Amino acid sequence: MCAGALTYTPTQHFEDRAIAFRKIGDAIDKSDLHLRNALLSLTPEQRFELMRRACPELKVKLSPLLVDVQTEKVKPPDREPFIPDDLPEGLKAELIRYRDRLKRRHELLLKRGHSRSPRYLSELLKMPVRLARFLQAEGITSWDGMRKRDIVSFLAANPLVRPTALTRLLRAISEDKPFSERRGRYVRGRTASKPSPLQEVLSPAELDAALAGIKESRSDVEYAAAWLVGKLGMTAAAAHGLTADLLRLDETGRLVIRPAKVWVVVPKSIAKILAKVADEVAPGWSGANANEFEFIRLFDNKLPKLDDFRSDVLGGDARRLRASAVYTAMLRGNLDRVTLNQTMGVSIATITSIERHLSSDLHRKVAPELVAARNKVLRGDDGVD
Repeated sequence: MCAGALTYTPTQHFEDRAIAFRKIGDAIDKSDLHLRNALLSLTPEQRFELMRRACPELKVKLSPLLVDVQTEKVKPPDREPFIPDDLPEGLKAELIRYRDRLKRRHELLLKRGHSRSPRYLSELLKMPVRLARFLQAEGITSWDGMRKRDIVSFLAANPLVRPTALTRLLRAISEDKPFSERRGRYVRGRTASKPSPLQEVLSPAELDAALAGIKESRSDVEYAAAWLVGKLGMTAAAAHGLTADLLRLDETGRLVIRPAKVWVVVPKSIAKILAKVADEVAPGWSGANANEFEFIRLFDNKLPKLDDFRSDVLGGDARRLRASAVYTAMLRGNLDRVTLNQTMGVSIATITSIERHLSSDLHRKVAPELVAARNKVLRGDDGVD
């Protein structure tokens, strides 16, 4: 059907791809109505594989039809959490109950409008399964037989595992034992206010230097994606999965982008890169109707995989780069939380955390020199006894 379909693809989800391309292949030379009906007959998983593996020309043809049929958003299927069958029954049964509990929570989050990665459940269950394997090797066949020293031994044997990765599991196990010792442990219903962690940020000069380093060492497309994180405050995942419908030309011909709810003008140097990529993957994007190209990813096959983009391109510093974009905007006088939320998509909780880097009273402008002098006194660097 197209050259892209002849390239090497993994065997995983092969049946979904085969069914999808066969049905679309039967209807491709017929009318759009036939193509629309073919798309409707596919499952969400098959639609995802189709748009993931199709060549650019086929994506451009199918994207408006996918929008027209008002199908659910094309996304990969959730990865099923894996629990080994050879675990002792006392360990496996509790893991199954814990998995079902996580599934119920996941479904509730989705109903409330939250979004989660397809690997969300499998990632949450990864550490509990590893702990169960460790206990099995130690001759422990049930969670009742586990002691604190066993958890300490597990963490010592796995230094990269954070203790908090097991907190939810241990809490779930203890809650199922109403007569267990509670002193010094989590008690259901008791809440304690905890300050949100302080976001690490770079100064505007340090942020510009970091982006300049990416520009020198990486491709133009990779630099543009990094700029979206470090200047517009987009998450690495949002920048990596940016779709062509989020780009427009305004009345004056300037390229604008919608990172969250508001359209934002893009500098000419970045606009040139984004427009060039958009012309390649979605011809006619500048005059498209509404969300006609919402199923066409701008950087598809032009950026490394998301994890590699975070580690290689962004240097494992995606979270700090994004927080620095918000911090820089605040230093420029953009202190309204709603405006930052609607423009950058950053949560109010994150905004309030970043505000702690500024002077305490945000409603009154304080001279930077006064703040610097105050900080010297607080640090004891002013030489006053």
